[in-house]
Amino acid sequence: MSKGAALLVCLALVVYDPFPAPAGNVDTFGVGAKATALGGAFAAYADDPFAIHYNPAGLTQIARPVLSLGTQVVQPDMRVSNYQVTGLTPPLTLGPRDFVDHSSALVVPHMALAVPIRSSLVAGVGFYVPYGLDLKWGGSPNDPGAYNSYHSWYRREVVTPSLAFKVTESLSLGAGISLGRSLAGAERLAFAPFITNLHNRQIEFDFQDDANWSLNFGFLYKPLKTISFGLTYRGNTPTRFKGTARAVGLSNGDVLSVPAAGLTGTVQNTVVYAETRIDHPEQLQLGARYLPGERLSLEVDLVWTRWSRIDGYTVSYDSKFLDAPALGPFNPGVTSEFSPRDWQDTTQVRIGMEWQVSKVLALRGSYFYDPSPVPDGTMDFQWVDADKRTFALGAGLNFSRISIDGVLQYTMSDGRRESNGESVNLNGSYGGGGGTPRVSFKADGHLWGGGLTVSYRF
Repeated sequence: MSKGAALLVCLALVVYDPFPAPAGNVDTFGVGAKATALGGAFAAYADDPFAIHYNPAGLTQIARPVLSLGTQVVQPDMRVSNYQVTGLTPPLTLGPRDFVDHSSALVVPHMALAVPIRSSLVAGVGFYVPYGLDLKWGGSPNDPGAYNSYHSWYRREVVTPSLAFKVTESLSLGAGISLGRSLAGAERLAFAPFITNLHNRQIEFDFQDDANWSLNFGFLYKPLKTISFGLTYRGNTPTRFKGTARAVGLSNGDVLSVPAAGLTGTVQNTVVYAETRIDHPEQLQLGARYLPGERLSLEVDLVWTRWSRIDGYTVSYDSKFLDAPALGPFNPGVTSEFSPRDWQDTTQVRIGMEWQVSKVLALRGSYFYDPSPVPDGTMDFQWVDADKRTFALGAGLNFSRISIDGVLQYTMSDGRRESNGESVNLNGSYGGGGGTPRVSFKADGHLWGGGLTVSYRF
């Protein structure tokens, strides 16, 4: 027991200063290969150290210290066709163009340790990424979406110490606190076709929230050996991002001009301090698991996410960013920028199945449907998303002290995502061109993922 306690402390110290861990899209694609192979339908199962995330009450099923380490790799492939901007002041035209994403494979590590303190009390700690995205598009005018965003990232990295208590033989309770840091940012091209020396400049935003927290609670109820129910609440995380906004290659005092209006002036505040808030939303997960035979188990989970917390966010500057007063009505300087979001709450349906072929080998499969929270009216290339269908296959090898779990995952968009001028965010990216811009395009895509987790029982 002392060895397990020492390992618990060491793991907490190692992961308290998390290292960069890009993740895919606005939600996690799994924490731990076993749960991922089951499509995240794990709230009523939750028998490994990653119960810390899926249902901390499940930790009471662990009878000896277990350390789990692993990673997941996700490779997205997204395509945009017929991207066109109409309504600009003549003779300006953009598109139609086709382009694809330039995103690299995304690597998401995870680790956790669970240690029984006594027969009815188990402690655990883990490091993982509950939310994240890292999207890259072409960063040149040939990909006109770059004027909205050609690179965006957003993630939260957490260390989650947890405790679980077995109230009765059929009921367990668990709780944990997720201590995290969050990073966010975006890069785009400036769309200012009438302003010489500003048009097509790279604009960078880089933010970080060094300390935030949220609470996790879980209940696990097993009225029969063949049936179990799990309920998990993962709390809201208020954040305060601080960072900078920068115009790359442009310095204070550089000359900007509007030849068509005969105006010339110098620019100031090409690098400014910036703040914003993008809260991480709460989730409620309800699962039911049924064992129709000794070797087969089925689980269905519903996961509700309160994405409606993200109704919009404002980036505020300490000085007027890109201020050039001599340009009069063409002055690009602003003290803040607001992006409406109006995201909608979603409910995922997750279905997982496991067949215990033998004492050593288990086979797993799953499907889940994930509706997009992003409405047509506010979609853009910072948070590009679509309704998704995900399929996974996995296997587990269980030896006396070591377990190895693997998973392969495939996600596809549920039909094409289309825009016909509805998005205020996309349309607004081209306001510097005058007129009434309207953006239209079609997009779809898929991604492949794979993960491996190795566990050691002491």
